[in-house]
Amino acid sequence: MSSMLEGLLPRQERTTMADKVYLDIKRLLLSGSIPPGEKVTLRGLANVLGTSPMPVRDATTRLVIEGALDMLPNRGLRVFKPKRQKFHEIVKLRCCLEGFAAEEAVGNIDQKTIAEIKAHVRKFDRLGRQKKIDMVAVIEANRDIHFTLYAAAGMPMLETMIENIWTQIAPVFALSMSTKDRRSEKWESFDHHDRLVQALLARDGQAAREAVVADIRDAADYIESIANLSD
Repeated sequence: MSSMLEGLLPRQERTTMADKVYLDIKRLLLSGSIPPGEKVTLRGLANVLGTSPMPVRDATTRLVIEGALDMLPNRGLRVFKPKRQKFHEIVKLRCCLEGFAAEEAVGNIDQKTIAEIKAHVRKFDRLGRQKKIDMVAVIEANRDIHFTLYAAAGMPMLETMIENIWTQIAPVFALSMSTKDRRSEKWESFDHHDRLVQALLARDGQAAREAVVADIRDAADYIESIANLSD
């Protein structure tokens, strides 16, 4: 059938403006640049991204469906901020999915990918220990560590599930690396990342799982202590 239809329609670019805007807004959410519970508008996002409101409307509709944004009664938007019970559920899901991905990755990972993860860990450490911290860069380095690991599991559906949860919860988890409330040297992530690298070098799947789960749980405990999550 594809041969019958070939040439009947002009080829379209795979990436539309709405796709690009969607990815740009998603990056803002994943980096924690927009705080949880923050209200945003189509016009405000359009101004930040330098585009018209139309592709922003399409992009935010997708993000509402994914749970990263909440639609308000007045048609405004708010960055997702979970209630306490929902937060606990998300933490459990992250521990299950990401811990499993880490353990699976150990069985597939090669030396090149381990070297990439080590480089991301060194970058995270360097950025996190600077006097003036670029929080967006730190959070992106942290994301690179995790998703290079999860991609190594060779399970695209699992990776997509993890990505969807990160998109939804990233603004909240970004609070765990806020230098406003505690100094960066207090971050437990430095130790957890080091343990992860050692587990990968030793090809110890259980230790890799434990390092990832401990990273998630420590961040969650700190967030719960400062984020004023409602019941």
